[in-house]
Amino acid sequence: MRDWSRAVSQWSVTILGAVLLLLTLARTATDTDDPIIDLTEVALPFVVGIGLIVGGIWLARTTPTARVRQLSKWTLGGAIVGVAVNLWFVFIISLEQVPSGEPIVLNLNGAGIFMAAGVLLGYYATGLQAREHQLELSEHRFRALTENSPFAVISIDETSTIRYANDATEALFGYPTTDLVGEPLTKLIPARFREAHLEGLSQYLSDGRRTVDWDGLELAGLRADGEEFPVEVSFGEYVVGDDHLFTGVIQDISDRKAAEEQLRDHTSKVTQLHEVATEITRAASKEEVYQRTADGVVDVFPAAVARVAIADGDQLVPAASSDHESLEECQPISATLGYAGQSYQSGEVLRLDDLTDTRSAAQSPVQDRESLPDADLAEPQALLSIPLGEYGVVQAFAHEPAAFSERDEEVAEMLATHVTTALQRIEAESTIRRERDRLEEFASILSHDLRNPLNVAQGRLELIQMTGEIDHVEAIDRALDRMERLIKDMLTLAREGDAVGETEPVALRTIANQAWTNVTTESVSLEIESSVQIDADRSRLIQVFENLYRNAIEHGGEGVTIRVGALDGGFFVEDTGPGIPAAERDDIFESGYTTNQDGTGFGLAIVKRVVEAHGWEIEVTEGTDGGARFEVSGT
Repeated sequence: MRDWSRAVSQWSVTILGAVLLLLTLARTATDTDDPIIDLTEVALPFVVGIGLIVGGIWLARTTPTARVRQLSKWTLGGAIVGVAVNLWFVFIISLEQVPSGEPIVLNLNGAGIFMAAGVLLGYYATGLQAREHQLELSEHRFRALTENSPFAVISIDETSTIRYANDATEALFGYPTTDLVGEPLTKLIPARFREAHLEGLSQYLSDGRRTVDWDGLELAGLRADGEEFPVEVSFGEYVVGDDHLFTGVIQDISDRKAAEEQLRDHTSKVTQLHEVATEITRAASKEEVYQRTADGVVDVFPAAVARVAIADGDQLVPAASSDHESLEECQPISATLGYAGQSYQSGEVLRLDDLTDTRSAAQSPVQDRESLPDADLAEPQALLSIPLGEYGVVQAFAHEPAAFSERDEEVAEMLATHVTTALQRIEAESTIRRERDRLEEFASILSHDLRNPLNVAQGRLELIQMTGEIDHVEAIDRALDRMERLIKDMLTLAREGDAVGETEPVALRTIANQAWTNVTTESVSLEIESSVQIDADRSRLIQVFENLYRNAIEHGGEGVTIRVGALDGGFFVEDTGPGIPAAERDDIFESGYTTNQDGTGFGLAIVKRVVEAHGWEIEVTEGTDGGARFEVSGT
């Protein structure tokens, strides 16, 4: 039923045209008067009927059914008006001219004329109504879109006068929208750009040429409080009646600009970091790495001064400063306290934006700085503490709060990687040099020290072969014994080198006694004057005492007494032998150096390397009774 009603409505104009056409044909068929007169009376409605049929078909195919229904009402209304006019004309005006007794002829011309007029007026009226409806819908959609938009939307006319502004405009610029309508757009533009805006608009209106791209144009806006801020504007134009309007969609891009600036700053820092890393990589020593690191931190970050502290046991010892001040009077700081200790222990970059709010007894910039001269940094406001792995920490101090950004932490981590890599390279190169020197020592031993006892043994064997005397066997045995000791000491250096295993607290008396049992000690006595404990690798420390005992026995002779005792931060081993001349004390720790023809010259070299591998120091002086005294400190 609904489809039938819709079809009738869609073809209603065609149906009315067909009805009019049928009436004209019926009028012609029933009237027997003069054919010429009949044709004149029905010609116009006949043409109108044909026109309504053809026009109705076109309307049914191109026009919405609702509008066709409205047109059919206009057409039917025209027909009614035409018939009414015709009746009024016939009965009121022409009635007296009709002979009595003759029928009144219905003239269809009026109906045809008014039907044609009705459909034409209806087409115009419904079209105008549709356009007004569409315009109203567009207006509603525009307002719904702009009022709910997070961006400011402003429309201006040809004189740059604001005709419309949405609610977001007030939030962006700080003016109530009612105060903006009717004001010039230049009110929202900084003074230095106003003339250029007006000239550009005038030029476009005169010749249609755009001086700038209207899509995504970056400009500066002016808020009600006088603050300038960056905006992005996209323009569009349209004409309503006689008005030529321009609409701009405006968004605040302050955050984007800030992000872009941060990205440029970050890129610049990474580029600068590459140059600093190149300089650090070229450093030939750890001290040079530390100094270049301190200098580089000031170049890369917005820091007033940077300081490097290296790990030494449970302390962080100042090693370099970007202001190149002397560090001789600086005191070490605890590796577990302060911001330096915190970042060193955690292995993470520590960034503090405002030190005035975070000073405390446990975490104080004073503790981080008291080990360094701070004449120019009495009250630092911001801190960036960068751990350098196991090596220590570098700290950057700034006068301004929040001087360091979150991206600076990423750059700091990259810097730390370059520094630790450079330090590891230097350590590796140092190890390679030591190994090379050790190989050179071995080559020297093979070419000289082992050759001498070998030549002795070979010479004595030749004498035995020539003379048959066996008195030379003792000399051969001594030569072979010396070769065995040389090979044993060489293997000790080659296999163990400077390595020290796990350390543990050990009693000095226990170590001294155990080493004593491992050495042939006939006619030699040992006195131990201390029972302190030290943290050491037990087996390597026993080796130290064994070699010191052998040295005392070889050079002290019969009846020598060896004493072991404690020092402040160390221990000593001395004997009652002839001692070591002062001129020779700097040479005795060199590999191969010996004054005993039966000695190997490696015993004290091994002692020195084991002591230094523990992080200690060894020094030779004169003993209590004039003998040799070896003092080990730093335990």
